[in-house]
Amino acid sequence: MREYCLDKPGLKFIRKYLVKIFLFTISFLIPSCDAPKNNPLDPNNPNYAFVTITGNVQSFSFPHTGISGVSVYWGPSNILVNTDNNGNFTIGNILPVNGKLILQKNGFRSDTVDVIWGSSKLLDSPVYLYQIPQLDSISIYTVVTNQFTPPGQSYQLIVNSKVSDKDNDIDTVFVENSQLNLRKALGFDVTNKIYEATLSTQDLNIADIEQTIGLDFNIIAKDHFQIEYNVGTSKVTRVIKNGVSIQFPANDTTISSTPLFTWQRYKTGYPFSYMIEIYTNDFANSQLVFRGENISSDSVSYQLTTPLSAKNYYWVIWVTDQFQNRCRSLPATFNVK
Repeated sequence: MREYCLDKPGLKFIRKYLVKIFLFTISFLIPSCDAPKNNPLDPNNPNYAFVTITGNVQSFSFPHTGISGVSVYWGPSNILVNTDNNGNFTIGNILPVNGKLILQKNGFRSDTVDVIWGSSKLLDSPVYLYQIPQLDSISIYTVVTNQFTPPGQSYQLIVNSKVSDKDNDIDTVFVENSQLNLRKALGFDVTNKIYEATLSTQDLNIADIEQTIGLDFNIIAKDHFQIEYNVGTSKVTRVIKNGVSIQFPANDTTISSTPLFTWQRYKTGYPFSYMIEIYTNDFANSQLVFRGENISSDSVSYQLTTPLSAKNYYWVIWVTDQFQNRCRSLPATFNVK
């Protein structure tokens, strides 16, 4: 076996020669910092063929905050990304083809951004999304009132809805039903922050309030841009037409200041409760003086504990079901001396 020693003159020459080749190769592979950037895949190359879209999606309401989880779709390259926790997104390594960015998230109005490329390699711009109004609560129920004057019954449909909008751009809220050809703007109760309306059979274009049972009533919110959103729907579940028969006091009976009110047991197949109301018997200016609510359906009497002053009164009793549909009895009069 032949042995080679690096200390021999021939091998020293070979080693020196190989070192020179290695250093030359390294100097060739590592360009100087001032060397031209000709790599077509280098983003710093002025001839780099690709571009980048970055953006931040924020709420329209002030103060603007980033919206996470927004889907951002770039059509020309069929790329879909989502915004991060701060509302940021990036779509890189795409060709500079004009197109549209489509932004979508549940609870917000979708938006489309036109992208037109010039000489820029980077598009960076904030996008603001409008929040869709939200229906917080809705109550639609019927009211039947038995009366002597005019004789018979009157009917009403009550609509109460609470609609919130963080962008504060609601213009009008409507109740709508296509079958009844109904579209009615709701008034706004500033104190309770509720949109409401009381509708008669004439408003509803019907002869009998029972025609509303089972129909869908839509709540429509229109913003300042005149864009409308169907934020929720509710139905009329029942009409209660039979009122409770009052027993005592009645027919202008004179009684003590703390009477026991009695009535005939109300028989029905659904859950309900009673409500008693007492009014001054003043035709020109009748005033509510007492209301007793949530009286058990098992009750047939109610003991008044707050004394009434000497005056003429009338009282009524309501039946109210679990959906707030209600019916009022005929009034009964009495006197307190």
